[in-house]
Amino acid sequence: MPLVNLRQLLCFNAYYWLAIFMMGVISSWHANALYDKAFNWRYLPMLLASELFAMLLTAILVMWSYRRLQPHRFSSWRLLSAVAVVAALYIPAENAMWMLLWEQEDINLRMLISNLDTAVLAFFVWTACYLTMLEHRQQRINLAESNRLSHKIQQLELQALSHQFNPHFTFNALNSLCALLEAKRYADAEIMSEQLASFLRYSLSKSADSLVSLADELAAINAYLQLQKTRFGNKLKVNWCIDNKLKQQHIPALLLQPIIENAIKYAVANSKQGATITISAQRQQHNLHLKIADDGPGEALANNNSGAGVGLNNIRNRLLQHFGAAAQLQTSASAQGYTVDICLPWQDR
Repeated sequence: MPLVNLRQLLCFNAYYWLAIFMMGVISSWHANALYDKAFNWRYLPMLLASELFAMLLTAILVMWSYRRLQPHRFSSWRLLSAVAVVAALYIPAENAMWMLLWEQEDINLRMLISNLDTAVLAFFVWTACYLTMLEHRQQRINLAESNRLSHKIQQLELQALSHQFNPHFTFNALNSLCALLEAKRYADAEIMSEQLASFLRYSLSKSADSLVSLADELAAINAYLQLQKTRFGNKLKVNWCIDNKLKQQHIPALLLQPIIENAIKYAVANSKQGATITISAQRQQHNLHLKIADDGPGEALANNNSGAGVGLNNIRNRLLQHFGAAAQLQTSASAQGYTVDICLPWQDR
């Protein structure tokens, strides 16, 4: 695919030689003014014809090089060589035209190659500008492609991270549902199936980079906890400490579920007495703090478990993708339990 379209290149070519023409007019006028001579208007159409001829030759170069603006085909050295050939053809032809127009009878080689340095300079300045334009356009294309790929990678990373919740949860929930049916607890089975459907619908309907209201996230978490409560019964106790005014804040979808799952796995399931999970939210200046705390074996979890650390690192990565350095996740462990504190930037809506 070409870096730029042919129309842009031909416009650049026309503007360049128009600028050279204007510089020639100004230079001639200035030289005449220095010597108190009147400007020779006959010079103007001759100069215009000369620059139009140069523009025609370079337009041919543009169309030739345009066909080669493909990866691994375009060569700046070939273009430079072609420009040198064009300049070698143009300069004698231009000088001959000037001598004929000025009715110069004595035409020799020295006169045909006069002004070689300035004419060649104009062509190679054209080449430098042309290559600079192509390079600039290529950099813009590369940057746009890099941004597109980075965004694509970011979407894939978010998708992968947001779907890394424990697949055993689904199997455990289905097993619990079967157990309720076998026990002929049909009402409980119906409630559990509705909660499972609600949570799975929520988790599958949210895209990896979506932000959801805290109210929606908490509703999904509540459905998840009710499913787990069917399994653990009174061993699982939950405290909610959330002001309704905070529920309109937006957070990444399924941000809290892996933390709740860790608390159930390491605090509730590993204790005969079970554990209490406290879910709280509060505003502190320009930040929203979400805390998940349990009264399980906090220090043991911090020292001996690597699985929870992987899940927390996934959450940190998701926060980084969404909010950059403005969001943080901190943990604290003690004999009284384990706490995860997520700090998000406050959103004024």
